[in-house]
Amino acid sequence: MNTSVTLTSPTSSPTSIAAMPASRLVFAYYVEAKYEFLKMLRTPAFSAPVLALPVVMYLMFGLLMSGGAIAKNPGLGTYLFCGYAVFGAIFPGLLGIGISVALERDAGFLKLKRALPAPPGAYLLAKMLMAMIFAGITTASLVVVAFLLGKLTLSVPQIAALTGTLMIGTVPMCAIGLFIGAHATGSAAPAVANLVFLPMIWLSGLFFPLPGFMQKWVVIWPAFHLDQLAVASVGLKDFRFIPALICIAVLAGVTVLFGGLALRRLARA
Repeated sequence: MNTSVTLTSPTSSPTSIAAMPASRLVFAYYVEAKYEFLKMLRTPAFSAPVLALPVVMYLMFGLLMSGGAIAKNPGLGTYLFCGYAVFGAIFPGLLGIGISVALERDAGFLKLKRALPAPPGAYLLAKMLMAMIFAGITTASLVVVAFLLGKLTLSVPQIAALTGTLMIGTVPMCAIGLFIGAHATGSAAPAVANLVFLPMIWLSGLFFPLPGFMQKWVVIWPAFHLDQLAVASVGLKDFRFIPALICIAVLAGVTVLFGGLALRRLARA
């Protein structure tokens, strides 16, 4: 970013402050992202459920309780694996960012960040990268568990495609979380985030087939579109219901809509 600031005073000529070198700018973004990740990793109330809950739910519901159905239809096992991986990708972006931004906004932390000589956008970019890294770690944990139990039927390229899809797919969830954090108070944000998160994961058909009258409504949930992209990334055709391009367009729209509304609100915070 080649920006400069000109200072003037009644008794002196204008003085131009040199722009920050690109290397220092990149390093500033790196430091911000590094400590945001470490902060959330060292917060047990966030890191413990984010890292453990998808794996535990996959073991209990995706393997133990669905073992008979998976034996009859191996593709179902892959579909459930993708569903729990999507669940793990949604968690850090929607809940983590939503709650943390609300708490930091209430505490006046955002005003402090604006007063510091930090690059514009470093705060938000760091949170997005944090969520993407946690999504990658969760997916890797599910892969290890499925491999150790002999339930992994995906190749290395398919695993890589799934991981990349989910890490990028975390971005629209970050936008929703940012919208919640920008509008809800710190005390209300956990309840608001859960009121969005819980219906989304259960009513989007990630874990089990929905009744017929509910199936037509799954398209309203961003989680459904991310799950369809995850299923497409591993080449599972039996559980693809809409084209991938439509899913990408919907998730891009969600990102622009909620991200734009959140940035507009935060600009006045």
